[in-house]
Amino acid sequence: MQITPQLRMNIGKVIVITICYVLISIFVAYFNDAILHSTFTTGISKLYNFRTYLLINILIGLMAGILGGAALVRVNSKLFRKKSFIYSILATALVFILVFSLVSVIGIGISVQLQLGNEATINEFITRYIELFWNQTSFTIFILWFVITLITLFLLQVNDKFGPGILGKFLLGKYHRPKKEKRFFMFLDMRSSTTIAEKLGNELYFNLLSDLFTDITDTILNHEGEIYQYVGDEIVISWTMKKGIKNANCLRCFMQIQKKIKSLSAYYKNKYGLTPEFKAGLHCGTVMAGEIGSIKKDIVYSGDVLNTTARIQEQCNQYKVDLLFSKKVFDLLEGSSQFELIPLGIIDLRGKESVINLNTINLAKI
Repeated sequence: MQITPQLRMNIGKVIVITICYVLISIFVAYFNDAILHSTFTTGISKLYNFRTYLLINILIGLMAGILGGAALVRVNSKLFRKKSFIYSILATALVFILVFSLVSVIGIGISVQLQLGNEATINEFITRYIELFWNQTSFTIFILWFVITLITLFLLQVNDKFGPGILGKFLLGKYHRPKKEKRFFMFLDMRSSTTIAEKLGNELYFNLLSDLFTDITDTILNHEGEIYQYVGDEIVISWTMKKGIKNANCLRCFMQIQKKIKSLSAYYKNKYGLTPEFKAGLHCGTVMAGEIGSIKKDIVYSGDVLNTTARIQEQCNQYKVDLLFSKKVFDLLEGSSQFELIPLGIIDLRGKESVINLNTINLAKI
């Protein structure tokens, strides 16, 4: 199986969730042990052994992190991406009950085995299961882990709201002070959007954009792009220089988006009576990146490169092509020799003093 950038990202999320769940389980073990040894208890059962209890908690944390984390990431990132947050909560509750039951059965089984050894009978196992599972402590643990699961889901949703990796940058204060970065930018715009909006009406047009942006998200992530902004029917995608150059990601992303939409042509024609098409402008250069806003904070890029990219995208209609980019971009990309470059000449862009060497590629031969 090919490990895509998006799959690596999801595996990374599961690893982080698993580590956090193990740490929470260890904390719970030490907290309960402290309570048991306090003056508020009548004593400790002869069956209690802290090392065994700690080991079981660690195993439970691992199982909960791997099974529950994988399910949560799957639910949040794929299965219910087009559903509401409430729908995700209901699905998460069902997944939680299943995972909690499975982990509890395994955890209690290990505990009983350690306590009773090979001499335990089936009846003793069942009795101990009932004693450990159906009591106030188990109910408290159930509520605790359900709250933790909901917090995990919320953080996954917040991470998606900001975009992959952006939440971490916020928390670490990476852009608290503006800094210079070199980046690729692509302005991806739907063709004939005004005509389509008039034909479909506001509600159906909004649904079209929602479907469209959702359907191409995986393609963007798999080419290591970051969704910087949604502006009406336009998406601004960004790459660091390293990720944009690698395997010509910034060019291949557009080509794969076209193929994705083409593969879904029957769906869009059936639902909306048309197959949407995109045009794109691509450029790179130095921008300032930093946090902006006091109540609604965001990480914003500013600089001449964004204005230039927008102007390049505007020329697609004039040259009757789907993709335009500067020669500077093409010269930087890995494996650019496999593309058939079509120079379009040096032109003046509206509002720009300097000229740009515009190019496209033969998309039909890719």
